[in-house]
Amino acid sequence: MNPTENLLVKLLDCAIHETPLPPECAANADWADVLEMAQSHHIDALLLDAALSLPEGMAPAGDVRERWQALAMNTAMSQGALAIQASMLLSALDGAGIKAVMIKGMALKALYPQPDLRTMSDLDLLVAPAQQAAAHAAMEEIGYTVVEREPGVDVMRAPEGLRVELHERLFDKTEEGFLAKLDEQALFSVESAVREEVYFGEAWVFPPQTHLAFLLLHMAKHLITTGFGLRQLADYALFLEKRGGEIDFPALRAEMRRLSLEGMTDALTNLCRRYLSLPEGPWDPKRNCDAEGNELLRDILAAGVFGKSSKERTRSAAVVYRSFETSDGDKGRLRRALFPSARTLKAPYLYARNHPWLLPAAWVHRFFNYAVARLTGRVSREEGAEGMRIADERLRLLSDLGMRGRKK
Repeated sequence: MNPTENLLVKLLDCAIHETPLPPECAANADWADVLEMAQSHHIDALLLDAALSLPEGMAPAGDVRERWQALAMNTAMSQGALAIQASMLLSALDGAGIKAVMIKGMALKALYPQPDLRTMSDLDLLVAPAQQAAAHAAMEEIGYTVVEREPGVDVMRAPEGLRVELHERLFDKTEEGFLAKLDEQALFSVESAVREEVYFGEAWVFPPQTHLAFLLLHMAKHLITTGFGLRQLADYALFLEKRGGEIDFPALRAEMRRLSLEGMTDALTNLCRRYLSLPEGPWDPKRNCDAEGNELLRDILAAGVFGKSSKERTRSAAVVYRSFETSDGDKGRLRRALFPSARTLKAPYLYARNHPWLLPAAWVHRFFNYAVARLTGRVSREEGAEGMRIADERLRLLSDLGMRGRKK
C-alpha cells in the first residue's frame, strides 16, 4: 500500500471501532488525496471523526477540512431522509401482507457506531415471485414508479427520491464458477427471513448464517465483474465481530468450499484480521493466506465503490464476467467479447434480454456504438488496451482465489 492507502485503511479501522488514530499514522499526510480516495469508496463521512481526532496541526485543515465536514453533514442528512422513506415503505408493504426481505446496505447500517454514516444509494428488497404483483401495486399506490427493468429485478423510485431495487431473484446463473453451483432458492429463500430490529425499526432480514453467506456471495458477484471497495470489507468485518457468535462456521466453510469461494472467504477474513482489528475467532482461516489477501487488497483499493473507479476498469468487467459464462475458459474470450450472451448485455441493449431473437441485432448495434466511440475519440486505443490489462490482472486474482476452478 502507498501512504495514502495505508492511512485510509487505518482511518477505516478507527472509524468502525470509534478509536482515535495514532498520530504517527498521519505523519506527512496528504489529506486532499485521502479525502479523494475516501470519496471513491463512499466512506468519506464515516472517516471524518477519526481524522479530526488527531492533534491540531496534524488533522485535516483549511479547505480540505471544510469540504470534508460539508460532505459529512450532507451525507448524514440525506441518509437519514432515505431511512425515513425506507421505514414508511416497509410499513406499507407489511400492511399489505407482503414479506419484503431487506438486504445489503440498509440491513447493515446498524452494525456501525453512527449508522447514517454508512452510506447506501438504494433500498434492496427481495420479494417472492408470488407476491411481486402485489408489491408493485402497494408501492404504486404510495407513488412509486418503475424506472428500470432487468431480469430478476425492477427498479422503482419514490417521489421523494428513494430508489428501490425490487428483486425476484438475487443472482444470475453461469456455466462456470460459484453461480453455476448456486441453488439460490435453497440458500436464500424468502421463507427463511426473520423479523429483527434494524436501526430505524423492525424489518424482515435473513438470519445471521444466511445473511453472512449472502454478503460473501454478493462480494463474489462483484468480484467477477468490476470488484468492490472498502465499504463492503468493513461490512464483513463488523458482521463477523458482532454476529459471528450466532454462526456455524464449519457449515459455512463447507458451503463456501462447495461454491469455490473458500479461498475468497479466507482472504477476506485475513484482511480483516490484519487491518480491521477483527479478533481471533472461529472464522479464522485454516491456512496462511497472506499472499492471496495482499492480492485481494490491491484489487479492493483500486476498485472504489463497486469497482467503478475508472472507465477502463468498468470496461474490463465484461471480459472477466464472460470467463464464467461458458466452460471453454480463456479460449473463447474473443468470441465472447464480440458475441456476448443476452444476459450479460447492459443498457442500451436490454431489448435482447427480453426478446432473444433480437440478439444478433444487439451485437451489430453494440459493435456500431463501439466503432463510433473510437472514431469520435470517446474510447482510445490506449483505454481499450488498459481495460484488457486490468481484465487479465483480475482474472489471475480470481484464479489465485480458486474462484475460476482453474488455479494457475
